[in-house]
Amino acid sequence: MLLLLVAAGVFGALAVREPAAPDERPAAGALASPAWSARRVPGAIVDPMTAVREVASADWLQQALDAEALRYDRVCFVVRRGATVLASRNAAAGLIPASTQKLLVSAAALASLGPGFRFETRAVATGTGPAIDRLIVVGSGDPVIRTAPFVDQGISTPLDGLADAIVAAGVRRVGTLVADDGRYDRQRYVPTWKPAYREDLDVGPLGALVVDQGVTLASGKPALVDDPARQLADDLAELLQARGVTVDDTGRGSAPGDASTVATVTSQPLETIVGWMLAVSDNSTAELLTKELGVRLRDEGSTTAGTAAVREVLGRLGVTLAGEPTVDGSGLDRDNRLTCGDLAAVLALGDRPDLHVLRDVLPGDPRPNGDGTVRAKGGYLDDVTGLAGVAGRDQPMLFAFVANGGVPKPSQNAVVGMRRVADLLAAYRPPERVPDALVPGPLPVGR
Repeated sequence: MLLLLVAAGVFGALAVREPAAPDERPAAGALASPAWSARRVPGAIVDPMTAVREVASADWLQQALDAEALRYDRVCFVVRRGATVLASRNAAAGLIPASTQKLLVSAAALASLGPGFRFETRAVATGTGPAIDRLIVVGSGDPVIRTAPFVDQGISTPLDGLADAIVAAGVRRVGTLVADDGRYDRQRYVPTWKPAYREDLDVGPLGALVVDQGVTLASGKPALVDDPARQLADDLAELLQARGVTVDDTGRGSAPGDASTVATVTSQPLETIVGWMLAVSDNSTAELLTKELGVRLRDEGSTTAGTAAVREVLGRLGVTLAGEPTVDGSGLDRDNRLTCGDLAAVLALGDRPDLHVLRDVLPGDPRPNGDGTVRAKGGYLDDVTGLAGVAGRDQPMLFAFVANGGVPKPSQNAVVGMRRVADLLAAYRPPERVPDALVPGPLPVGR
């Protein structure tokens, strides 16, 4: 590439300064000549020279990623710093994104609900006093309600907390403990998902009232339940009984409109839940956040309404998703399509002050010998792998790399491939700016 160096007339534009009067001597430590002087090369020369270095550095990155792309059948990638594209290949091609798709629901949820949003699960009743005929637990879609054996400290919403609050409210007898999960539909799984996702416990049954992600222990082995809301009612009944509260029965039902709140338990802030979801790539949480967005924007707690809501929110923020299909929130469905350009655009939303948390919650460096310079969300399905995030400290870059076909099995081998991508991005160093000083600057007067 040839760059024109424009220098004509530059020195004629230098500032002219009258000699100082005897009583106007510069104070000690001041410069004896102005900073804008003939000692400095003007930006019209320095900037193109710096650009030459930038082009050479970007060419290295492009070639390195192109070589990595040869390992796979179909690849897209894009690396950006601000508005400058440093490397790109098939950035507008729609590929199966796997779990990098969770970045979409993360951005949409944080933008719509706010980083500080908390889920609140309520126990309500029409009566008061120590004996309540029907105590109804109303689900809010909290994806991280857990019993004690499954609690992640600082992440989970402990079901014990709701039991303690009910006891603190003075309840000593419950006729029927009722589970109300009517906030969302009862489609427990996306119909087009592979049955193996359930069999391998990659995702649990979906609902507005779920504990332990719908997993229970059967003969010492984890198994999925058919009715997650009823499971929560049964678990809560046991916790109440252990605290001296008599519970005659459990069941399903809906809270009447005139019911009043007896007790509540509140989740951690949404930014904490989203950060955990991205770190462990939790599919159930991504799907429940999607249904919650469906309720908020489409008045329907379904996956279909939720994915439409995600697209709507991102569209308002300037990310149109280019007409590619969005089937779920987790990226499990193989009919999902996403471009690397759109993934990078979603990450760029983290430049907004109200969405900076999107960058903050990205998982830490995925490289085995990492130094913290890469924060990214990975993804893997059979014959699909990807990585999207931020690389670099002082001048961070946004990147997305997705490969379909030719991905080695098992998943650990696919992870090695994404580590190579992370290593290449971490190895990239932005070029140093060409110095603009022709000669050393003046010494301060009086030294």
